[in-house]
Amino acid sequence: MANRKLGRMPAHHVPAPVAGRETDRPTEATERVSRPSVASVVTRLAVTSSDPPEHVFRHLLSAYLGGARAFEIVERPTISPRTRQVVQEFCRRTRQPQIVRENGRTLELVDLEVGDTGALDGRLHRLGELVLEFHREAVESWDHLPLGDDGLWGRKDDDVDREAWYLERCIALEQDGTAGRSSTATAAWTIARSLERIADHAVTLGEVGPRLADLSADGGLLRELRQFHRQAMGHLDEVLRSPDGSRANDLLDVGQALLAGGRALSERLLPAVGDGSMAPASAAAVARALEAIGRTIAYSQDIAQAFFDRALREPASLRPSGAAMAIPAPAS
Repeated sequence: MANRKLGRMPAHHVPAPVAGRETDRPTEATERVSRPSVASVVTRLAVTSSDPPEHVFRHLLSAYLGGARAFEIVERPTISPRTRQVVQEFCRRTRQPQIVRENGRTLELVDLEVGDTGALDGRLHRLGELVLEFHREAVESWDHLPLGDDGLWGRKDDDVDREAWYLERCIALEQDGTAGRSSTATAAWTIARSLERIADHAVTLGEVGPRLADLSADGGLLRELRQFHRQAMGHLDEVLRSPDGSRANDLLDVGQALLAGGRALSERLLPAVGDGSMAPASAAAVARALEAIGRTIAYSQDIAQAFFDRALREPASLRPSGAAMAIPAPAS
């Protein structure tokens, strides 16, 4: 399943859990799992031949993000190669749940990771660093010849998704309904999901690089795109440095100004295709790059708003220190 978009927009529906049951063929992973410690409830998903692979993946991912510890996939008359491939892709793109039992029509997965529900801000910090590095790498690639690997950026994004999804899962497992903790968890989930989406836009920036090579003759347009991206990264960096929400109002204003500047830049650059000064393929690449940077700024705004809302709602005893999320500026 080479489609890198598989599972990018997980469904919100979580399949209803049913009582777990033994299946016929234990796998090697079973020896490492004590059956009573796995789960007394298994999330069950019935698959039919008409279900698109993306839908099956999204159901599994939604259950995973909701904190499911075990999964039972049933298909009659037998598990098809397509369904098995979806399950294997799901295992690869998450923290690798493992098939512990199977018979001809049932696969049972168990997540061997218990989930780290502590120090959410520290984990968001690490995810933010990963996303910033990914974005900068994507734009730096515009200076180099294409590597000839169409799946490179998708695989790098999978690494970010794996960490973001695991963090979202840990947040779901931590949620206990306590007022202060509830607002903290909601903000953390919003931030993790926004960082996941920002990484998707790094993929776009990496993929359009070869098309932007045609713009290097005079360098002016490409220079403006790079400048816009640097501003977006600076904005995201500053947002992540202010987890206590103290600068949220100012940063939200900066983000609004950047979005307005992006619209003006788009209106100025894209008409060049109409007068023949820019090839259609290059114009499409510029449009995609501008959109990706603009969406990155918009998600950074969501993060700033989440920090602001959290600071207003949670008790002072639960607020993180300003240094908890500090992300060092990159070396110049």
